[in-house]
Parts: sequence; C-alpha cells; structure tokens
Amino acid sequence: MRRLTLIRHGLTEWNVSGRFQGHSDVPLSPAGRAQAVLLAGYLATFPTLDVVMSSPLQRAVETARIAIPDRELLLDARLCELDFGAFEGLTRDVIERDPRWDVWIQDPFMRAAPGGESYHQLRERMVEWLDETRIRFPDAHVAAVTHSGSIQTLLSALLGVERPRWRKRIYLRHTSVSHVLFRGEEAVVERVNDTRHLVADGEDPLAE
Repeated sequence: MRRLTLIRHGLTEWNVSGRFQGHSDVPLSPAGRAQAVLLAGYLATFPTLDVVMSSPLQRAVETARIAIPDRELLLDARLCELDFGAFEGLTRDVIERDPRWDVWIQDPFMRAAPGGESYHQLRERMVEWLDETRIRFPDAHVAAVTHSGSIQTLLSALLGVERPRWRKRIYLRHTSVSHVLFRGEEAVVERVNDTRHLVADGEDPLAE
C-alpha cells in the first residue's frame, strides 16, 4: 500500500440525538447523505483510488456508495466501530446513571464495555486489518470508509501512542478525510480530519 485514505461515515440521526451507535446498524440521515454527496465531489479531485473498502455497517456502506460510486466495494467487519455493548442506543445522560459506566470509563482502553469490547481490542483488529491490507495490495491507494473510533485507534497505533486516553483524542467530523503515506516501513500521517468539502459546521464536536 502506497497511500491510505481513511473516511469517517456521514451523519446519522443517532449522532444528532447523542446515542452511542457502535455496532448498531443505523442508516445515514438526510444530512449525512448530503455530506456524502459533497464528499464525492472532493474525492473526484484525488489521485486514483485503486481499492475501496468499508465497514459493513450501513452508515459506512451508504457513505461509500454515494461518495465513491460505480466501484467495487470490499466489506471487512474489522472496520466496524467499537462494540459499546450494553451502552448502545443510549444517550450519555442515561448511561452515566448506570454504575457499570463508572467502572468502564476508568479504563476503556483495556476494559471491555459490558457485553462489548475495549478500545485495545478495536485497535488490535484495525492494526490486523492494516497489516493484511498492505500485504494484499502492496502498491495501491486504498480508501476505507469506517468510523471515528476505528480511525482514531489506528492513527494512535501508527503514531506510537501506547495507551491512548479516551478523553484526549483526535476529533474526526462526519465524512472527514485523513491520509497516511507509506514509504517502506515508514508511515507518515499526512492529513487528519480534512473537511474542506463541507460548507457549514453545525455539528456538536463532542457527539459520538
């Protein structure tokens, strides 16, 4: 792999209402589909995308279908968001009344959410996906449509951050574009959260 383009999916109604999505299969909202249309125009200016991959969750697949049409789409479950388990579908104010939240939030990197997974597990599967994809497509420009947690944990691994802290993280807006360049064993994070295709910013930057 010569270049990796990481794309966060578009906005959903659960993003707007502040619900934890994780593995829940939520579609794009009308605003999310509009974001994907704008993204399509921006991606048309990029160097050729040789391989297009996506999380199988429909908010990612929809984003990929709209933004990168008429291309074969390879689905990989390792690109899914963190599995929030018992917290999925709930808003922060509800979750924070659950005593299990207080336990999990002390160390979400190593401790799995109840009935779900940890950020360490998410990072392990993202790194596994990257290592396999680099071998499978050694000279390609690969685009992957995925999720904020997935991108954040992969970037932290590439940058050598051994133990990311959940409350100190990279903000990735919906349909944002991040780039990684590969030169042999060297990985260069060239761009993060590129949103120049979006003309207005009405999102809550702390929404999950």
